[in-house]
Amino acid sequence: MFKDILLTLPSFPRTASLPTLQKAIDLAATLDAHLTCAVTEPRIPLPVAYHPYGAELEKQLNARQREAHEVALGQMAAFEDEARRAGIKHSARIVTAADGSDVIDPIVDCARLFNLTLVPFLSENEACADIVQALTFDSGRPVLVLPENDKGQFKLNKVMVAWDGGRAAARAIADALPLLQRAGEVEVVTVSKDKQLPQTATGSELATHLARNGVTVTLKEIEKNGRSVGEVLDEAAADADLVVMGAFGHSRIRDFFLGGATTHVLKTPKRPTLLSH
Repeated sequence: MFKDILLTLPSFPRTASLPTLQKAIDLAATLDAHLTCAVTEPRIPLPVAYHPYGAELEKQLNARQREAHEVALGQMAAFEDEARRAGIKHSARIVTAADGSDVIDPIVDCARLFNLTLVPFLSENEACADIVQALTFDSGRPVLVLPENDKGQFKLNKVMVAWDGGRAAARAIADALPLLQRAGEVEVVTVSKDKQLPQTATGSELATHLARNGVTVTLKEIEKNGRSVGEVLDEAAADADLVVMGAFGHSRIRDFFLGGATTHVLKTPKRPTLLSH
């Protein structure tokens, strides 16, 4: 059960929209979960080109850092106002990075102590993609991406599950089970002519397993027809409220080599997507 959920909120220079914040709160209310908001406050970096640093530059940097802190406080206050209005159990904190580092590591460390991490996804924001990748591959917990362009309340009328018989997909389905059990409709999609499913891990075998866990599914097989797997899944999820999929990739320190479908999702997420690795 998802009873302890983490929401990461960027603060500076861009913040998450109010609808995205409300969607995260809707999810916590749906699950009757405690929602902890971790507002990230970045360290304003020193410009290498201006070394050694003069007093005026240091003054400007301190002013920018104070500005970042004020924005973080404002974002935290906005979360607390909305959470109180919704009547959910909640808490909030500001997470900062140590000097000379980014805020990703402390967020990943924090996420390991929660059932699920929600991440608002800001369009054209490389830092946002980086934090989703780090959480997915390093936290050991599922990550639910909330796209900024997805308006309205969080719903579970229809959930699309991507299934390829692999370890990451199995992990994602197991992690998403509390949501699948609440969904009105669950559709399991496999992409044919992509890779051969094991005979003991077919879509029908998965349907039997999920039925034993209280989830009734429909099966759908789609041919690639020259498209990427990510494009096929995007089309299949057009009317879904939530997508569940495994994130495929390998990590090397802070460099990630991602599978095609994972790359597609992290580049242009169109709807809430639960990722597990």
